[in-house]
Amino acid sequence: MDIDPSASAAEQYAYRLRLHRERAELTQDDVGRECIISGKMIGHFENCRRIPTLDVSKDLDRLFDLDKYFEELHPHVVREAALSPAFISYAEQEQLADSLRIFDPLLVPGLAQTEAYARGVLCAGQRDDRLAQAVALRLGRQDILDRDDPPFLVVLMRESALREVVGGSGVMKEQLAHLLEMARRPNISIQAIPARAPVYVVSSFTLLGHMEGADLAYVDGAEGNGQLISAPRQVHSLAVLFDQIRGVALPTSESEELIRAIMEQM
Repeated sequence: MDIDPSASAAEQYAYRLRLHRERAELTQDDVGRECIISGKMIGHFENCRRIPTLDVSKDLDRLFDLDKYFEELHPHVVREAALSPAFISYAEQEQLADSLRIFDPLLVPGLAQTEAYARGVLCAGQRDDRLAQAVALRLGRQDILDRDDPPFLVVLMRESALREVVGGSGVMKEQLAHLLEMARRPNISIQAIPARAPVYVVSSFTLLGHMEGADLAYVDGAEGNGQLISAPRQVHSLAVLFDQIRGVALPTSESEELIRAIMEQM
């Protein structure tokens, strides 16, 4: 997206980050090392594809010898994005997880969405400039799937979510084709829950597994007002629920056949 520093706090942040980096004659990798993140993530910040954390903002101020410029701009970026603190914390943990298990009864999950599908999901009540930012943020999260060491991903979706036409039949066909393409990756498993399966869980949730450290869970809520869960008993309860749902889902091969059949019907 084209960056206009007068358009939003996020674009002001992106513009100033790139300006200070280039003035200091530093690469994105150089800045990333100072902030203990990847250079690619710095690139996402400069293109409004990710929201920087408060700690990163403080590191940038230290690196460029600024008096809390990025630190004070950070809450405006967060507020403007209309994302809850819980979701921002989840998005940060999503980057660190070694495995992700996602159940969504209503939509294709964000990590598996195409740009056109994401635009169709997010467009309600959004100005064009805010919509572009929201889509960029959602697609930016998908970067974890293209890492050298991507997380193991399991996605469970109800059949109704696959049949729900978002953005028109052309957009939906592209989205279903994208799911089939993702399913060919060795670290990704996509399974459909058939229409008559006895699954009545109405809220999506995600389990975040860590090889080192405690597992977490995130339960979705309207407008990003979900809850990040760390209590072991609650995380375990959701893990059991996920396994129960997966038990009635179609195997991956049959799920792919169903997705192809739905595409042909559109």
